[in-house]
Order: sequence, then structure tokens, then C-alpha cells
Amino acid sequence: MAELNRASKNRGFYVRMRQLHPTTKHHGRQTEKKTHCYRYLKWVLWFSLSSSYFLTSSLITHQSATTSLSKTTLPSRALFESLNKTHLQKLNTHPALGLFNDLKVYIYDLPSKYNTDWLSNERCSNHLFASEVAIHRALLNSDVRTPDPNEADFFFVPIYVSCNFSSVNGFPAIGHARSLIESAFRIISSELPFWNRSRGSDHVFVASHDFGACFHTMEEVAIEDGIPEVLKRSIILQTFGVKHGHPCQEVENVVIPPYVSPESVRFTIAKAPAKGRRDIFVFFRGKMEVHPKNISGRFYSR
Repeated sequence: MAELNRASKNRGFYVRMRQLHPTTKHHGRQTEKKTHCYRYLKWVLWFSLSSSYFLTSSLITHQSATTSLSKTTLPSRALFESLNKTHLQKLNTHPALGLFNDLKVYIYDLPSKYNTDWLSNERCSNHLFASEVAIHRALLNSDVRTPDPNEADFFFVPIYVSCNFSSVNGFPAIGHARSLIESAFRIISSELPFWNRSRGSDHVFVASHDFGACFHTMEEVAIEDGIPEVLKRSIILQTFGVKHGHPCQEVENVVIPPYVSPESVRFTIAKAPAKGRRDIFVFFRGKMEVHPKNISGRFYSR
């Protein structure tokens, strides 16, 4: 379940954002009803994007098999099923999902070194942190995408920071993340006016690794470095989320689930026992979070 977290200092986010650029074609329209629903739209959009790519293979195929979810009744399937024209007609009859009709997202066309070049390693698109790839792909094929940035409500910045795998242990190494983001920021803030117009408050990034928006896998360093300055007004989709206050959540953020690829689900189902009974009753991970970080998993609780 996605969870919306909001820093108290940003509670006026939506009103301020729309006041910053009232003269553009899209934002100058008299849409009182849409302004009223804007907070809901943001939550539903990113919930849909995150959820639609984390469903099992039985839910993401377009086969006509009859199931309890064969018709679109959940926002979490809305964007994916928009590719199917039959389902699209049904979406328009649902009052909540109908709000998507006027919602637009512009995707920055960054140089390939920021995203698709990393796909040369097949792990990039199917490992635990691959939601940055999955959400980008979902948006590219979504009806909410617009080629005209003047129409956009949100601006998506596709940067894959979790695909730099360590040659020592194979884990994602994100030491390069901050410099990569800074480099992308210089491009989008200099070539188009939209970042400067809102100071990034309508721009969306994905941080699908440990400690999310702080972009560091060691918590002590993540807390010390904090959230990069250029992102402090932006919206972060992150898998990191805790109930108590945490420096890495002091930003507009939506907590999304870790990514599990459809291929992985299909493989697991194919290898499952024919009778569906499991031979493992319970699994206890029990890895202790000690200092330095217990990456190798040598220390376990008893």
C-alpha cells in the first residue's frame, strides 16, 4: 500500500505551485474543481504507477480470463489498463478514475547516460530497486503522458541511480547518485523554464534504494548529508519509509513498494509444487543492523 508523507513546511505546496505560474495556457484555466482535487490526484497517480508494476503476472496480462479483478475497479490498475481500449472505456465510467482524463505528466528526454545506457546490464530492470525503471516505462506508455510541457501538471525526471552494481559484492552502489542528479538538474534547469518556474516543486524523482531521498546506503552518512539541496522542493517516490520522523523523509514523498518483476513472479509460480503446498513453514531473516552496516549478513539475532 502506498503511503503519502508530507513535511509540515510544505503543506501549501499545491496552492503555491499554481500561483507561481498562472499565465501559461494550461495553468491559467479556471479549474476550481481540479484545484480542489489536486492533492488527491497526486496521491492516486503515483499510487497507480507504483502499484501497476508490482502486481503478479496474473494481474498484468491482457488475457480475458474471468477473475474477481477482470474489470477495472481499482486505481492501481488504471494506468496499465489504459493501453487496452476496452478497459479504457470502462475507466471513464468510474468517477475516481475519470479524474485522470485531465491529468498530464511530461517526461524529460535526458541523454541516455542518465537512464537507458544502464540497461546494458539486465539486472538493472529486474532487481529489487528497479522501480525507477518500471515507473519510467509505465509513464512512457501511459495516457497521462504529454509531449507538450506547457500542458503538464507534473514533470518526471528519469534518472537510474541504482544500476551501478559493485564489482566486489554485486550490490547497487549509489555513490555516484548525487553527482548524476546535479548534472541532470543543470540540463533541465537551463534548457527549459519549468524547473525555475516552480523551483522544482512539481518535478518527480524516484529514489528506490535504502534511505531514499538522502541517496546513501549508510544511514549515518545519509542523515549527515541529508537530502540534496536541489531536491528539497521536489516530489520523491521512495521505497524507504518509517513511522517516526526521519531526515530522509523531510521532503514531499510517496512511499512505494519495492519492485518485483513479472518474470520473477512467473518463474516462482512455475517452480511451485503442483499441489500448491509449501515445504518451508516459516523463514526468519533476523539480520542485525550493527555498525558498520551488516551488509554481508554475518551477524544474526538468535
